[in-house]
Amino acid sequence: MEESPQLRKIPLIFFRGQSASEPVTEWLKDLPETERQAIGKDLLRAQWRWPVGMLLCRPLGSGMWEIRTQLPTKRTARENARRSWSDEQEAYGFEH
Repeated sequence: MEESPQLRKIPLIFFRGQSASEPVTEWLKDLPETERQAIGKDLLRAQWRWPVGMLLCRPLGSGMWEIRTQLPTKRTARENARRSWSDEQEAYGFEH
């Protein structure tokens, strides 16, 4: 019987500007709790189940990926992640 491969968490590092601020963290803090939880759930799925399919992530090119979260308020949050050679992801977020 073949063993299933071990899950491996891909580190997610939020973008940090020159002033050491993290715009994604600030954006998330301004959202209602239910929306933060929905976004967090999708970010965790991307971290633990990489590679994930087009329903959650789609490639933007040059190592950039878009993670789309359908929010309870009928809006869509988009978090952009960039895979680096060290298997880390850097996240950027916005909503529409």
